Formats: sequence, structure tokens, C-alpha cells
Amino acid sequence: MFRVLSKNLPTILNNSNKLNNIKGTLVLCNNYSTSGSNNTTVAEPHIVERVVGVAAPNKRATPPKVPKRRPDKIRSVYYPEYEGIPRVAAKGFFRITSRGFDYYFLDVRSVENFQKESIVGAVNHPVEKLEESCKDLDKNTLVVVYGEKERGWPQACAGALILQKKGFKNVLALESSIPELVEKGFFYNSEVDSYVQ
Repeated sequence: MFRVLSKNLPTILNNSNKLNNIKGTLVLCNNYSTSGSNNTTVAEPHIVERVVGVAAPNKRATPPKVPKRRPDKIRSVYYPEYEGIPRVAAKGFFRITSRGFDYYFLDVRSVENFQKESIVGAVNHPVEKLEESCKDLDKNTLVVVYGEKERGWPQACAGALILQKKGFKNVLALESSIPELVEKGFFYNSEVDSYVQ
């Protein structure tokens, strides 16, 4: 049943044979007239020859492919053992540090690599000794783990996995290299000043 409402009096269009025959198509009430004396509305159904549920063709052209946002980013290799470890890029890490959050910044590379170059504020805890060296850390504080730059960041993820198993609640693996961190505004220590432009 179709109901057309006027100000005071609803007028009901009953099911007619014509309307019963067109149940599979879309009905629009385009033509209508109103009379002011008795407030009645007359609607004439207009049949559109489209089946309900079928969309009209899209007139817009398909947009061109969007280029990747970070083409120089090292794409992750799938390591099933590191699947549940959240990761952060240099930009996200910079946001964390600039907002004043408490965090530990652990560099899990070897002692030799850490002495060659490191980010100011990072503390060296090699992966091999991480289980013993993390005993004194607060388990409720955010921990950002940095490792060697390799595809998939396995060293940082391995360190983050060890910390998660030890009961640390907020652990992030940093997917960034030292030059990328320096570019974002971090200071670094290095034997050779190689990142000055």
C-alpha cells in the first residue's frame, strides 16, 4: 500500500492491478497535484524500467593508481613468529617523543655497532643479554626496540618478543634506520660524522 501524506488528511492509494503487475520494477511518484480547498493530494505512479537492486552504470572514470606513500620504505618480510608485535616508523616514534610520553628506547644491536653509531637517549641491551638486562625496567612503561636495518626488522622484533614474554605490556619494534631518525630530528652519536648535509 502506498501512502501519500498531506497536511491534515492522509490519502491512501490502494493496491491496484497496475501496481500489482509492476512489483519487480521501481515506482516513482513524479507527477502530483494538490488542491487547497479540501487538502487532498493525487499522485500518479511513474514506472521506471529498471529492476530493483540493479545499480546504474558508474559514469565516472576509474581513478589512476595512487603511488605508494613511502616508496623507500623497507617492506616487511613475513615472519610468523613476529606477527603479534606492533611496529612504529620514524614519524610515529617522533610523535611519541614529542608528546612527552615516558618510554624506554632500547638498542638491541651488538655493542660494537652501538659504539660506532647510536641515537642519543638509546640504551644498549644486546638481544643475547636482553633477558638478564631487562629485569630492572618497569613493565608498564612503553618500550621502543631498535635493531639492525634488515628486511622485516628481525632483530628489533626478536628483542620485542623477548620483552613481551617477560611480561612487558607496551612494546613497539622501531622500523627505521639511524639516517631516517636523524632526518626526523633525533640527535646521534657517531665515530664518523656521516649524516651531516
